[in-house]
Amino acid sequence: MDINILVQNFIEEYGLISIFIIVMLEYANLPLPSEVVLPFVGIMVSKGNIGFESAVIVSIIGGLVGSITNYLLGLYFGKPVIKYLLENHPRTKESIKSSTWWIKKYGKLSVMLARVVPLARTFISIPAGMTKMNIASFLLYSSIGISLWNIVLIYLGYVLGGNLHQIAHIMKNYSIIMLILMVIGIGVYYISKKKRHKR
Repeated sequence: MDINILVQNFIEEYGLISIFIIVMLEYANLPLPSEVVLPFVGIMVSKGNIGFESAVIVSIIGGLVGSITNYLLGLYFGKPVIKYLLENHPRTKESIKSSTWWIKKYGKLSVMLARVVPLARTFISIPAGMTKMNIASFLLYSSIGISLWNIVLIYLGYVLGGNLHQIAHIMKNYSIIMLILMVIGIGVYYISKKKRHKR
């Protein structure tokens, strides 16, 4: 059965607790698509099955718990974790690369900015832990970024109702734009760094 259908059935069956579990696992880097999960939560809200505020709060708490899990992994087992991911899950290479770039470029602010960027969004917690970022700052900026992402996706589901295809189309275009901007940003950063090094 399709993972998206399984996730939707789980949310329909268990409500808020399922939202917490799924979002927590997704932010802990399990391959669960928030681009599908959170809009579906919005659809449940529009039907009156779940309160909007409750859904948002639970999803944010789930995101923070998952993020802290990854932060601690990065803090205590950073290099072995990265090595394991690169060797066993080569698809994570771009995510790790982009997350590391965000940390180097924007420091603490990167934790907030990366939360609304594909690939970097969940992996940013590991390099944050590896660089021993202040935990209070990590939680503050993570809370802001996670809140923005979760609220927007839940609201999309609420407004567009059952039109998941339209939501998927919107998110696909958004992801493409953000990835292009990120690649340009990485390129500019490394070119300027190389020029400074030559000087």
